Order: sequence, then C-alpha cells, then structure tokens
Amino acid sequence: MIYITCLLIFQGAYAIDFHFSANSGSGTLGITESYNVEESIGVSSRASASFDGGFRIAEENCLWGSGNADINQAFCGSGGGADYVINYALETVGASDITSRGSACLMPSKGSVSRSAATAGAFETSAELWGTEGGDVAGVGSYATLADISASQAVATGGSVAASQKVEAQGIRAVARGEGRDCEGSYVDIYARVDDGSLDASQGVKAGNSATGLQSAVVDGDFAYAYCQAHNPDKVYLAYVDNWISGNAYFEFLGEAAVDGDEARAHQISYAEGDFLWPWAQSTYELEERFWTGVGSFESWAWTNANDYGQDIVEL
Repeated sequence: MIYITCLLIFQGAYAIDFHFSANSGSGTLGITESYNVEESIGVSSRASASFDGGFRIAEENCLWGSGNADINQAFCGSGGGADYVINYALETVGASDITSRGSACLMPSKGSVSRSAATAGAFETSAELWGTEGGDVAGVGSYATLADISASQAVATGGSVAASQKVEAQGIRAVARGEGRDCEGSYVDIYARVDDGSLDASQGVKAGNSATGLQSAVVDGDFAYAYCQAHNPDKVYLAYVDNWISGNAYFEFLGEAAVDGDEARAHQISYAEGDFLWPWAQSTYELEERFWTGVGSFESWAWTNANDYGQDIVEL
C-alpha cells in the first residue's frame, strides 16, 4: 500500500493545489483539490492508494478556522465500465467559524464521496456536491445568506448516480436543492427555502435511465417555499407540486417526483400555517392552484404521459 499525507496550516492568504492519482491495469483513479483560504484557516488532506485486495484510493480531509474560503475538489475513476467524475465546491465569505470534514473511496467501477460543512456568522455560504457517470447526473446544493448553516452531503456512482443531503440553517435566507438528470435529458428538481427563519431539510435524488427525487422539509420563518418537479423535455411531460407560504410561515412538507420515457409525476403532502397559503399542482397542459389563510393541510398530485395528464389538490 502507498500513502501520501498532506497537512497544511497557513500564515497568510494562500492558494494550494493538491493532486493524487494511481493506475493499475486499465484502471485510473485521481483526486484534484484546490484551496484558496485566508491565514486563519487550516487544512488537512490525506490520500492513500491500495493495490492489494482491489485497486482503490481512499481520501480524508478537514478544514477549520474563520474568514473566507473557496474550495474545489474533483474525484474521477475510469477503466471499470462507465467513467465517472464527482465534484465538490465549498465557498464562504466572512465566516466567524467554519468547519468541514469529508471522505472518499474511489474504485475504477464506482466511487463515493461524502462531505459535511458548517459555517456561522458568514455573509454567504454555498456547498455543492455533484456526480456524473455515462451521461447521468445527480447533485445537491445548500446556500445561505446571512445565515448559520450546516450541510452533510453524499454522492455515489456505480450503474447510476445518487446524491443526498441533510441541511439545517437559521438566518435571513437558506436554500436546499437537488437535481437528477438522466442520459436522455429528463430531470427532477427538488427545492426548499426559508426567508428570515429556520430550515431543516433532507433531500435525495437519483439518475440512471430515469430520474427520481424525494425530500422532507420543516420550514419556520417569514416566508417558506418547497416544490418537487419532474420534466421530460423531449416529450414535453411535466409534473410540478409545491406549497408557498407568506407571512408568519410554518410548514412541514413531504414530496417526491419521478420521470422516465413514459411519464412525469409528482406528489406532495404538507401541513402549513401562515398569513397566505398558495399551493400549486401543474401538469403539461393544466394548472390548479388554491388560496387559503391561517392553517391548512394539503395533498396534491400532478402527472403527464402519452395518454393522460392531470393534477389535483385535496384539503385534508
């Protein structure tokens, strides 16, 4: 087994690039990491290649401190079937505290990467993790403006691409989003947002000859919004469901969406409180919307296929 270890603690603003790759037979694995950080931030990264009992690369890293950070990482594998690439990007501006930790396991036939990051006191923070394999793409992202946020994210490839995240945030604005897109261009898009409040969201998306997405969210703030969407652009199949709450907003949202060559479909169930409640359900050709104030529980569906389309909102 071969090891390489890198421990970096900076005194001044630095841009550091870290590369590690290995080959065995027709298999190639590689890692590229770029760190642009201030003097108050420390970085540790370690990667090792194993050639006994299966060719693989293992990686671990962590980051800590305060200030500005712009980090980009790429993980790739080839020679075991469909080639894959996994990308991670973390950017924060003016954080009073930042911590990040992650690991990766790469093999020629599949790869997995997990990352967790938390910032406090930052003006802006974004964290995105995406994977691609054979034309299938899946990824998740978390975004915060004047908000404390923590996000745990993971991507796995190997016959399909799956991405997931758990996001918790408190502040002026926070967003959690996931997207899965198959090799034919059909996609699902899931989204949750809070303004001036708190967000707790779990999301998962997957792409591989089809695309699926699932999310649950609890949102408490001045404004709350969540949706699930499925779209096949070639066949113009659309399914979209949401709930939109303005003023003294609180809601619990559980939604899902799926699309393939035969149909786009979406479903949600939610409990909402607020000054103005505005749920939608939309297929390719029709839109249904409702308007409420106060408190409401809703279930909605939307679907489009070659023979049928429709949407429905039911008050529970």
